[in-house]
Amino acid sequence: MKKLISISLAAILLGVLFFSSCAKEDPATPNDPSDPRAKFHGHWYVTENSQDFGASTYYSDITDSTNASFILLSGLYGYNVKTHATVSGSNFSIPSQAFPAGTISGNGVYTNSTLINLTYYVRTTTTHYDTITASLTK
Repeated sequence: MKKLISISLAAILLGVLFFSSCAKEDPATPNDPSDPRAKFHGHWYVTENSQDFGASTYYSDITDSTNASFILLSGLYGYNVKTHATVSGSNFSIPSQAFPAGTISGNGVYTNSTLINLTYYVRTTTTHYDTITASLTK
């Protein structure tokens, strides 16, 4: 009985290892030079200054949206949500959209492969906007 349990556990362990090694990996975000969104892709370190909350730092990922016109920025204003923005050359614009704190809008400029400057506004009440300036660096 003890031997049967040991063999069963070994078989289960081998099965788990085999199937987990075959798991499909997510491909890296392609860096297609013909796609104007490609230069924005990546894992960025954000240093921002909020008029309401002062300085803070965190990471943001910029990825493509399923809509070819947009990029997605994660983590803005400390929220674990994705904000969409439209790209035009080295600039992007965050159109006004719903956000956990109210609404968000703004714009950014791709300076070089290691720096994006961003200014955005979070409308937290019907009469108040928090203005945030940020530098995204790689």
